[in-house]
Amino acid sequence: MFNSKSFERKERTLAELVVILVLIAILMMSFIHYFFKQEDKLTNLAFSRLAQNFSAKVTTVHAQWFMDKQPNYVFLMLPNERQSVYVNRQGWIDTLETNNPCANIWQVVVMKPLVFMKSLVSAIEIKPTDLTQGRKCRFELSGGEYFEYSSANGKVSQVL
Repeated sequence: MFNSKSFERKERTLAELVVILVLIAILMMSFIHYFFKQEDKLTNLAFSRLAQNFSAKVTTVHAQWFMDKQPNYVFLMLPNERQSVYVNRQGWIDTLETNNPCANIWQVVVMKPLVFMKSLVSAIEIKPTDLTQGRKCRFELSGGEYFEYSSANGKVSQVL
């Protein structure tokens, strides 16, 4: 014979299990929503950090250029290798490449391909009206965030 108390107990535990699963699903959905809401801020923050590191490397190369009595190439000692960096007459990182020179500058400074957080980075050379002012490069993410580097004065802009 079927006992009605055991049936009610099983029904109650099944109802409790359903409520718990619904609560877990709601918590997961709210976490996922919050994460995607904050993803743009996280990307912007990380790209700002990359721009600061870019600026620090440019400054380091410039300081080494002064210490080495202003040569055309500065040699940096890295943990596993020695890196040769071309600098212009003012001592700022530049390149002799004519085919996408900004991509070459990115490669020298960042030492990684034009990818940031699984997103491609565009390296665009902005041609100034006065060609004696050096090269100006814009490094831009697909979301529109970018920073610029000028080889005339070594200035790296904030992420805009």
